[in-house]
This record gives sequence, structure tokens and C-alpha cells, in this order.
Amino acid sequence: MTPFEIESTVDDLMAVLDDQAGLLDAKRAQLASLSEMLLRDDNEAIEAMLIEIERAEETQTLLARTLQALRRALAGGFGRDPSRFTLSWLIGRLSEPRSTELAARRSRISEKVREFRRQHLQTTVLLTECSRITGMMLDQLSPAGSVVTYDAEGSDRWRADAGILDMER
Repeated sequence: MTPFEIESTVDDLMAVLDDQAGLLDAKRAQLASLSEMLLRDDNEAIEAMLIEIERAEETQTLLARTLQALRRALAGGFGRDPSRFTLSWLIGRLSEPRSTELAARRSRISEKVREFRRQHLQTTVLLTECSRITGMMLDQLSPAGSVVTYDAEGSDRWRADAGILDMER
């Protein structure tokens, strides 16, 4: 690989890293919106958001493949094993201002990953809590182990220790 080809591939790499940072922002915003929709109990919007999240995953997969191809190309250009080729190593081999630009992109992505993980954790906690509360409400409505509350003639027998709903299991 010629120095010009390496520079061109580094440009492509920086563009992909910028796309990656943008995608991380979009995915974090999607999780934040999903949390808001859960709190508003907006099922239609939640369904639409889940479709958007799937599309973002497809984009993530394409970006990962592109990044891998660029990594292999750059590793070959520098005569290095792709498994040992890292951004840190590349930053150390580039001249200024390219190394500074690439280091800034790496830092930006690291920050975006931290923000995404924080939002992911918040959304996970919200979903877990929603599930727990729903389970508690269902247990109150029809507790496990409840007995038949109607006799053969159809008249009900109210039991104070049974759930709110009379039901046959």
C-alpha cells in the first residue's frame, strides 16, 4: 500500500468512526425515547421505536463490517497482523495532525459509548421495574395456587385470601 493509499484509507476510517459516533448518539436517543414511551404507556410508539432500534442494529452491523475491512487493509498496508492492529498503534504511526485527529475521534467514541451504556442501564432498570410491578399486580389479581371460586351451580364463593378476580385455573 502506498503512502497515498494509506492516507486515503485513514480518511475512510475517520469517516466510519464519525458515523459510529453518530449512530451511538442515535441509539442513546432511541433508548431515552423508549423510556419516555414506557412511562407514558404509548404502545404504538413503542412498537414503532422497536422497529427503529432494529434498523439501527442493521446499520451497526454494516459499520462494523466496514471497520473490519478498513482495519485489515491498514494492517496489510503497514505489514502488521490484523489481530494486533489497534487505533492506539495506528495513532502512534501517523504524523501530525492526522494522529491528533484520529485520537480525538477515538476519545469521542469512548465518550459516546459511556453515554450509551449509562442510558442502556437506565432503560434496563426501568424495564425491570415495570416487569416487577406488572408481576405484583397480576399476583394480586390472580395469585398462584388459587382455587376454583365457583361451585357446580355457578355461584361464587368469595375468599378474602384469594385474588381480586375470581377465576378457574
